[in-house]
Amino acid sequence: MKKRIAMVLICALAGTSMIACGKKTEPINTDNTQATEQVQPAEENKESDKDPVSTSAPDISFASVKVEGYDYYVGEAQCLQITDDKHPELKVAVDEYFDGVVKVFNTGVEEMNEQAKQQNDEMGDSENTIKYSENITIDIKRRDNKLLSFVLNDYTFMGGAHGGGSYTGVNFDVATGKQITLDDLGDSEAIRQTSKQYILDTIANSSEQARGNLYSDDIIDYKQVIEELFSNGNQPEFYLDTVGITFIFQQYDIAPYAAGTISVTVPYSQYEGINDRYTPLPDSNYAFQLSNAGIDSRIDFNGDGQLDTISVINTWDEEADKNYVVLRVNGEDLKNETGNGSWYTGYFIHNDQGNFVLLANDGISMDLYDVSKGIKAKSHMDTTLSVKEVTESGITLGEYTYNENNIVWSNEQQIGFDFK
Repeated sequence: MKKRIAMVLICALAGTSMIACGKKTEPINTDNTQATEQVQPAEENKESDKDPVSTSAPDISFASVKVEGYDYYVGEAQCLQITDDKHPELKVAVDEYFDGVVKVFNTGVEEMNEQAKQQNDEMGDSENTIKYSENITIDIKRRDNKLLSFVLNDYTFMGGAHGGGSYTGVNFDVATGKQITLDDLGDSEAIRQTSKQYILDTIANSSEQARGNLYSDDIIDYKQVIEELFSNGNQPEFYLDTVGITFIFQQYDIAPYAAGTISVTVPYSQYEGINDRYTPLPDSNYAFQLSNAGIDSRIDFNGDGQLDTISVINTWDEEADKNYVVLRVNGEDLKNETGNGSWYTGYFIHNDQGNFVLLANDGISMDLYDVSKGIKAKSHMDTTLSVKEVTESGITLGEYTYNENNIVWSNEQQIGFDFK
């Protein structure tokens, strides 16, 4: 039996108060800049005479819409709101964007519920009802006085062994509310060609184990796919972070599902004539997750004009019949034996104290290494918690459970890099 969708569209435009796509929450701090911090614009900005430049990062909060009352479907869409009065154009643009997200989200509800009903009818198992689900979440990538960049993760489960996600990169000019395209960054075709070659070269120079995670046969070859994705005026989804332009390859594009979502960041320094309106302020602090597939990240984290190379590789030595995690920094390897089935996720942190890599084996342990000059052990912690977020200033840990295919966090704790 059909039931109504218990949700409210977020659709507040200029001149009206925010209805919100859920209960309005207090402003929160996310990525690189504190919400109340005043950030001065760069001294020289070629676009400053043409367009305004904001002096502060926007305050933000999250809300959500939920689908309730269906027998075979559940869903939730997270939305972003601008909560200060200093960025009116951005506020309108973000409201309009998420109004569109929620409208599209709504249109698929009836169809997915009906498909799930048909699948359950065919299975004839009344004790094990399958519910389809869709969950849209937001991952903030950059928030400063120039840009608000984030990734929408649209995860859908329609039966089977697992669901699947699609990723959309979204980039807003903080001062004008304009949604940024490659044309706003410079010569878009030159950017595509530079990006494509950089990505191919980075993968080619990554470890054999990393390349082994990608498609490379007569049916699908990652090199050919990358060539095609950057052809005919197109490119993969992208976002602008503090390091460069990060291109996202969707699941199954260049690797099997088990390899996870693969993205590669091309540093701003690799582009000629890129619009400095959108490049970050000098000496900005940042943190990001390293490739789960072991592909190299190349960044100038020592400020000497040369790209440093860093990767984390989970590998199995067939001869020794043992699992290892390898931290590789500028050709130097730190190799540690791990337990059977263990998996380490790597995070790079650049802050005022130096350059660090966090290796996290969720629910078991964490290790922090100083990689400014070589690889030096700094901190160790045994923990039953998992890493929810890593920023340039600390780590958020917590416990997570799956509630109808949606991750729910609890028992959250913030700790510093001294693990206290």
